Amino acid sequence: MAKTQHYGIKFPIQIVSEEGKCLDLNLTKAQMIKSQIMHVLFTPIGQRIRQPNFGTNLIQFLFNPNENETFSDVMVTLKQMIKKWVPDCSLENILICETDNGLGLNAQIRYSVIEDDGTSSLYEISTPL
Repeated sequence: MAKTQHYGIKFPIQIVSEEGKCLDLNLTKAQMIKSQIMHVLFTPIGQRIRQPNFGTNLIQFLFNPNENETFSDVMVTLKQMIKKWVPDCSLENILICETDNGLGLNAQIRYSVIEDDGTSSLYEISTPL
């Protein structure tokens, strides 16, 4: 029986996994990187015990107008924090655009991951902010 490699807990955290384990675990390095990126994006700075600088301050942009300056500020924040907290990925592009008739923002994050076998794969996350 082959032993399955796990790469940490999947984000968002789910109580029961597909494998019947207590928590859902990442089965590939790519899944782990995606979980880490999502974790950084949706954790406000100051929320993690023993890592008070982990996360982003996206909440500060909540009432800013949806314009190029805000998009640029959000993009810079995302680039800095992903680069700092997710060193195993290489950011290719981040695109910020408005949604819901100007009431929301959406981030499209393209990144590459060097897999365990040495190959590089390109991935994309599209998520509301």
